[in-house]
Amino acid sequence: MNPMSFIDVHSHLQDEKFVNDIDTCVENAKNAGVNRIINAASNIEESVQIQKIAEKYDECYAMAGIHPHNASEFDQTSISSLKELLNKPKVLGIGEIGLDFHYDFSERDVQIEVFKKLWALGAELKLPVVVHIREAYKAFFDSIENMPAPPKVLLHCFSGSLETAKQAEKLGYNFSIGGVLTFPNSKKTAEVFSYLPLERIHLETDCPYLSPQGKRGKRNEPANLPIIAEYLAKLRGISLEELAQKLSGNAKAFFGDKLK
Repeated sequence: MNPMSFIDVHSHLQDEKFVNDIDTCVENAKNAGVNRIINAASNIEESVQIQKIAEKYDECYAMAGIHPHNASEFDQTSISSLKELLNKPKVLGIGEIGLDFHYDFSERDVQIEVFKKLWALGAELKLPVVVHIREAYKAFFDSIENMPAPPKVLLHCFSGSLETAKQAEKLGYNFSIGGVLTFPNSKKTAEVFSYLPLERIHLETDCPYLSPQGKRGKRNEPANLPIIAEYLAKLRGISLEELAQKLSGNAKAFFGDKLK
């Protein structure tokens, strides 16, 4: 058993790529020192699914949300369904929500409308929110400008510039990054995660996507998180042990008392 303890703040063990071996993935993660896995949802159905995964595995927790790709699925029952799930003991907050102008799987105006409703829900319920933004940072900042904010905001798989990071940092936001940080062409991302205060940083796998360098082309899983952590520790000039301790504290501070 690895003596260091890591928390994967953004995973998708509900993905069909894990349908036959979640048990093995959770065990592999524990053996690698990844003792907490927070799964994020794309829609109501997945929110229910990962809540059940959280009930089954001590190591797993859940978020409940509607991804921008699925914004067109939002209807009058969505908010009440989310509220019900958010009352469950291992559902930590709202996520993932946001804007994705790269794929435009849902119309942009629909994405913005749904995002604002879910952002408002986070503010109303005083819950942390996990946000996915791709090629849409201006629209994101414009959308929230005159709205009450959730108490804690995590920009997951942060892909913005240093200037954008500074803008979000001023608003008090947190940032997470995964395997992308280890890619040879990710100099902009390395610059951002060298600059940010360590207490604002979290690590994720976003598995089964975005495997770190050395594992690319293979399914990603939570056990790969220490590879990303090693890279970040070198980037920051600190020991892996110190980084692991700091990041675990960051996750507990961000997600609150439900994350045991």
